[in-house]
Order: sequence, then structure tokens, then C-alpha cells
Amino acid sequence: MRHRDEPTLERERELGRIEAALDSATAGEGRVVVIEGRAGIGKTRLLQETHALAKGRGFGRVRAFGDALEGAMAWGVVRQLVEPSISRHDRENLGGPAVAALRALDAAAGDPSEAELARTLHALWWVAVDFSSVRPLLMTVDDAHWADPSSLRFLVYLSRRIADLPIVLVVATRPPTGNTGPLVLLSLSRQAERVLPKALSPEALAELMAARGVLPAWAVVTSLHEASGGNPFLARVLVDELDALGLPLDTGATATEIEKLGPSAVFRTVLGRLPDDAVSLAGAIAILGTGGDPWQAGALAKLDVAGLSAAAEALISAHVLTTDGDQLVFVHPVVREAVLTGLGPIARAALHGGAAKALCAAKAPADRVAAHLAQAPRGTLPGSAGILREAAATLLSAGDPRTAAAHLRRAVEESPDDAALRAELGHALLRTGEAVEARRQLLVAADGVPDAELVAAAASATTVVDGPEAAVTELREAIAARPGGPRDPGRMHLEARLAVIRSFLPHHRRTASDHLSAYASLSGGTPDERTLLGLLAQMGRYEVRPADEVAATASRALANGAYFEDATGSIDVMVGWVVAMLALISADGIDEAGWEIERARQRVREHGSPVEFAMVANAALFLDWRLGDLSVMEAEAEGALAAIGAEEPSPQVIAMRATATHFLSYAALERGDLEGAAEVLARFDGDHGDGPSMMPTMWLHEPRALIALAVGNPVLARTQAFLQRDEMRAVGVDPPTIPWRVPAVRAALQLGESDHALQLAEEQVIIARKWGTTTEIGAALRLLAHADGDRRLDLLTESVGVLERSPARLHLARSLVDLGEATRGTDARAPLNRGIELAAECGSAVLRTRAAAALEALGDRPRRTVLADPSSLTASERRVADLAASGRANREIAQELFVTPKAVENHLRRIYTKLGIAGRRGLARAEFRMRERRRRT
Repeated sequence: MRHRDEPTLERERELGRIEAALDSATAGEGRVVVIEGRAGIGKTRLLQETHALAKGRGFGRVRAFGDALEGAMAWGVVRQLVEPSISRHDRENLGGPAVAALRALDAAAGDPSEAELARTLHALWWVAVDFSSVRPLLMTVDDAHWADPSSLRFLVYLSRRIADLPIVLVVATRPPTGNTGPLVLLSLSRQAERVLPKALSPEALAELMAARGVLPAWAVVTSLHEASGGNPFLARVLVDELDALGLPLDTGATATEIEKLGPSAVFRTVLGRLPDDAVSLAGAIAILGTGGDPWQAGALAKLDVAGLSAAAEALISAHVLTTDGDQLVFVHPVVREAVLTGLGPIARAALHGGAAKALCAAKAPADRVAAHLAQAPRGTLPGSAGILREAAATLLSAGDPRTAAAHLRRAVEESPDDAALRAELGHALLRTGEAVEARRQLLVAADGVPDAELVAAAASATTVVDGPEAAVTELREAIAARPGGPRDPGRMHLEARLAVIRSFLPHHRRTASDHLSAYASLSGGTPDERTLLGLLAQMGRYEVRPADEVAATASRALANGAYFEDATGSIDVMVGWVVAMLALISADGIDEAGWEIERARQRVREHGSPVEFAMVANAALFLDWRLGDLSVMEAEAEGALAAIGAEEPSPQVIAMRATATHFLSYAALERGDLEGAAEVLARFDGDHGDGPSMMPTMWLHEPRALIALAVGNPVLARTQAFLQRDEMRAVGVDPPTIPWRVPAVRAALQLGESDHALQLAEEQVIIARKWGTTTEIGAALRLLAHADGDRRLDLLTESVGVLERSPARLHLARSLVDLGEATRGTDARAPLNRGIELAAECGSAVLRTRAAAALEALGDRPRRTVLADPSSLTASERRVADLAASGRANREIAQELFVTPKAVENHLRRIYTKLGIAGRRGLARAEFRMRERRRRT
């Protein structure tokens, strides 16, 4: 079979699209090409042509191949892509993150959470960034339908983040079954396009045969086309068989012989003509899979050196095998499949057993041995359960719970009395979504090894199978039957799980509150105690318990960074950390919150994922807003949205996007950019308008109401405010830190409903005093001042006095400006001037403009205050400029902000243009000039 020397026929359109993708990557915009078609249609040939085209353009090139056997091995395709590249490239440039990524693959957690997997994927993404940092990169994966799930997950991850990278990812696959799965997701990437090679025409087949030096008879051509269906590989196989049979292509009579042939008959005929040793070697190589050692294959086929050499030569001459470096590989997967089919199930199982023994003796990785054990007769190896268990742990660490569960099922069959093994199977089944079987295995394991964690895990399965109410009942019964006192560690674990499940049930809120209140005195010394305290702090905030009490509870939950350590690697636990942080910040625990956030930032920078970065940013956003740092808040919000822009829209991701959107709209409103605020909200609605209702999405009604007020539509403002009220009341919460009454009062006043406005404002004061922070009390007094014209001056004076003791500078600035506007004569100057200064410091152009107008009405010219740098840098540009001026390299900035190096380059290009400087050298001088200008004004 000389198909490497034969022309590539009727693939101009496909190659044109591949060339366009290469040109796009050369210009810095990455692309994904999915070549999809049935076996033999020419996918591999297109990949070969792609590599030739990329080589001519100076691309770096890495390739990998999926394999039916290696599909059960963790990160098989990724290792093919990464490991050879590291050995070939300069380690000084590429070794750091690449080696770190391989270490992450080798040392990943045995049963990782989504966050831990996300870290590994992000580390691998940085390997791709580094490989493409010197020249554009081509990555190809052939037979991706056989690739391992963990590697496919990375390819999807890369495809969603490839736009800013000079990379072309070309994946060849057979059509995926169903409408789900990673190969479907890969095709749905915004940067992806599908290439669907068509069957060859009779004219193309004639040209293919003519390339062999003979002009074929047209009857032979049409007969060949009908027999092969225009499939290039099958056509070549049939032509090879005609050649082997001595049937001329230029004789019409040969056409009738083609009708008697079929691909499967051809393979059987080819193998039937080979010596027994060659057939045995073909079977051994088919069993060992891609990357198998030829000597190991020879040993499996029971051949000596001379026999191995002769058998290999026979297979190569018969176009069954070809050489790839020092390895023997099948000329096509179809040939290998035919060989495996010819072996029969018993022979295949026996060969897998032999392979497992040989690989085990050679101390091969457990997942490679287990891939054979899973298809070998039971009892093949002593201690096989241990090998399968180790392989399952490796697969779980790579995010492949389905194959891990299959290995663990086989391990349980080998060792049915091992309760711990059943527990591992139960956990793996939970990850695959097989909740019924997971619960059964976990409960059986819990009977053998009484363990609260197993009971809690079984309750998680019950939540899926029978609903959270059933899980609550199950946990309550387990707690009642638990020996030991109320602070028994096992009991505490069950109590924590019960509290987490109840927190998602609105009608359980009162019961959950009473339940959590019993743990108010916990010290926070264990992860379960911290979970209970974090939920109690959240409950205290929503139920408006005294803020100092809530702050103390949140502080014990956070435990000087211990809660974040618990949360590291678990998105669900990190949600608990975030709500504890919001409770602390709402209670004006500013200093401790700032320390927690900086510590969390450092941890995420060192080893984190985009989702973890955004979750820490969510806490920081709330703190920035509380303090009135609008420019920092805006940069945080933009950074969070950029970091998770390509993430799957899970409920946690939607919540983070909602929070960042909320604060971005605030920032735009304070700049007076109503259109920008509306666009931010519309973008979120377009992406998640039909998503689940949750607390962060409820918050979005407030900025919508504020926009409506600003454009003179108080009816819409009131509607939005009441929507927020109703959604919050439906889940039993009405905290003063989510003040739906603020736009409701302003709308009522514009509509002439002064009594209703006064009622709502008085309610806000009552709630704020019940909460007890100076921030909420001062803000509520300012709101009441608007509704109570008779007491306006006194209420505003009181509001300023209260807010002077608050960390909330923007709230203070608002009350000062309101006081200045309400005060007559020269006494208004002091609060207005101070309000202008604070508004400028906070970055509120709207408030500063309003205060300046009031001061000018008194005949004064306000002191000139620089609200923003004259360069007009955006918040994100300001952040990048600061990091670059401090000496950070582009790559370091990108890693810190969880964006691409190209995004940093684009920011810097705009920054240089706005500042009128040529490059980084001018940044420090520009920074100095801006600081001096701010100091003088």
C-alpha cells in the first residue's frame, strides 16, 4: 500500500479551510478544525497534509493519536502532545510550566474536585501558551474518538481559550454518537469549524489507480467505486488485493472479480496468506495498542528474535504494518480492528491477560496494566484488585470517573468483602451520576466500615435519587442513631452535611436557622465546624441578626485563613467561604476581610484556577464597593468576567458573572454612563436570562431600577424594586445590605406617593438599626431624609455623623453632598467641598458633578479635582499599567490576572497610545507624572 506516495485527491476545499486556519493563527488568532468522517475517508491523510503546510509556514508541530486501549489511560493524548515537546525544546523557556503541568498530572488528587481538575487544565493551557510563544503552533490529534476522556476535556478547555493564541488545533474523529460529549463540544467552540471529507468520485479513483502506472479500464473504476463507496482507504485496499491476486486494472474482466471482494474478506485473505507467526504478531500488536514495545509484542506472540524479525517483515510487505520510528504500527485503524475481530473473544481475553502479566512484570503504570486486566479473564493476576484500585485513582485524578468506576467494579468482583473498595466505587459512581448504584455501594460499605463520611456521601446520592427532603430525613435518622455526644466528630460531619442540604431548601429556613443556632459557640477548629459557622454567619446576615454577632461568627468560620484552606480545591466549599466573607464585610469587618482576601489571592496566584480567581474577586468586589473604591471594584469585576469568560455556565459560574455584572453596572452608573450600565446588564441577560434564580441574580433588579430612575421611568423602577423584594421574601430574606427599598423610595417620591415612600424609608431604618452597622444606619438615615422633608436637615446631619465612623467613604460622600444641598448659605460649603473630595477619591463622576453644581450655585468655584487620570485609562488598563510599571513581565501579568499574554499586550498597546509613550520605559515616568498631578490637585 503506497498511499503516502499517491496524490491527495478532491480535497482542495478541505485543505483551503485548513490553510485559512493556519493563516489565522499566523496573525495571532487561534482556530480549531474538526475533521469528521467515517473510517478510511482520508482524515489521517489530511492531517499529514496539514503538517506539511504548517512546516512550510514555520509552525511548531506536535501530534498525538487516540487509541482504543489507551482510552482507558489517564492523560494519554496530552502526554503524547507534551512530553516529546519538552524533550525537544529549550527547558529554560518552556520547562517551568510544562514540567509543572506534568508533575500536576502525576501528583493530582486521587478524587479531585472540579476546582482541582480546573487547575490541572489551566496548567496545561499554559503549556500550550508557552509552546506557541516563539512561533505559531499546530496541534493535531488523530482518531480522537478513541482519546481518553481527560485529554478530550483538555482539548475542549483549550478550544474555548484559543482565540488569543497563535495555535491551530486540528482533531480528526469519526462522527460522535449522540448530541453530547467532548467531541460535540469541541465542534461547538466559537473558533471551531467542521470539515467533512466526502467520498471520492469515480474520476478521482481512476486518477488514484493511474498513479500506479497503469490506465485502468472504466468498468474497473466504476466497480471499484461501487465496492468501496468512494472511501479512499478501502479503495486502496481493494486495489492492493487485485495486485496481489494478479488481476490487471486495465482489463474490463477484472471488474467482475471486484464484485466478489469486500474489505473484510480482503483482510481475511491477506492474513490467511501470512505465516502463523506473522498473524500471532499482528494480534499481539493489536492488543498492546499504540506505543506498544515491538519486543514486548514478540514476547506476547511467543516469538524469538529471528521469528519476530521475520514476522514483522511479512506484515510490512503485506501492508498490514508500517514503521514509525522504532515502533510497528498498523497502516490504518481499520486493519487493526479487522485483526482484533479475527482473533475472537477468547483469544483476545487470553492475549490481554498475557499483556497484563508482562506489563506488571515490567512495572508499567497501573492504568496501563488495568486497561488489559479489565478485558482479561478473572484471576489473571494475584492482587489484581489493588492494581485496578490504583488505576482507578489515577483516572479519577484525571477526571475520568466512568473508566475508574468500571475498574472499581471489576476490583469489587475480585475482592467482594473489601468495604473500603466498595466505598471508593460508590464515590466514583457519584461522580458519574449513577446515584442509585452509588448509594447502594456506599451504604453497604458503611455497614462494613462505620464511617460518617460514607453516610454523608450516601445522602448526597439520595438527594439526586429521591430529592433533598429524603436526604434530610436520612441524615436526621443517621444522626439520631449515631453513638457519642453532640460534638462527636462523625456526628459533626453529618450535621454539617445536613446543614448544607437544608440551606438550599427555602421552606426549611426556620428549621435550618434553629439547627445552626445550636452551633453558635463552636470554635471553628475543624472543617465541619467551619462549615456550620459559615452557614450560620450567612443565615445571620439574611435574618438581620446583630452585626457584631454575625461578624464574630464569620470570623470563627474563617479561622485565620483555615476556611480558605478547607475550600481550596472545592468549588462548593469555596462558596461557603465567599458567603462567610460577605457576612463579615456586611458587618464592617473590613480589616480582617482585607487580610483574608489578600491571603486568598496569593494562594490562587500560586496554584489556582480561573474559577477560584473569580470567586476571590467576588469577595473583593463586595469589599471594594463597601469601601467606595470604584475604580478598583471595576477592575476586579472586569477581571473576574475575563477570567471565567470561557467557563461552562454552571450555577457557580452564573452566580459569579451576576455578581461581577452587578458591580460593573454600579461603576458605570457612578460615571454617568447609563448606556454602559444597561449594556452590561443586557449582556448578562442575553447569556443567562433563562438561568436559575439565585441571590446574585436577584441583586440585578436594583441596578435595573436605578437605570430606570435615571431615565425618568419611576414605574419601571418600582416594578424592578418590587421584583427584587418578592424574590427575596420568597426565600425568607430581607437584609439591609441588599437595599431594594432605596430605588423603591425614590420611585415612590417621583410618582407622588410620599406616604408610601416614608413608610418604606422608615422600614429601612428599622432594619438597619437592627443590623447595627454604621454603614447601613447612615445610609438608611439618608434615605429617610429624602422621604421626610420636615426632618431632612437633622436626618442628614445625623447620617453624616454616623458615617464618619464607617469605612464606607462613598456613602459618606453622598450624605455630605445631600447635606450641603439641604443647607442654606455659607454653611453648605464645607460639606459640599468635602463631598467633592471624597467623590473624586471614590471615582464617582456623577456625585462630584452634582456637588460642584451645588457649590457653583452658591457662587463658589470648586477646587479642581482630578477624578481620573488624564490618560482616560479604563479600570483594567489601570491595573495592567500598575503591574507593568512595577516590573512584571507580560507573562507574569497574564498569570496573575488569569488572562492570555495577548490580552495583556493589547492592554499595553492601548495604554501606550493613551499615555503618549513608546513602551514600558515610559510607564514609570508616566506613573510619576500622574501621581504628581494628583498630589498637586
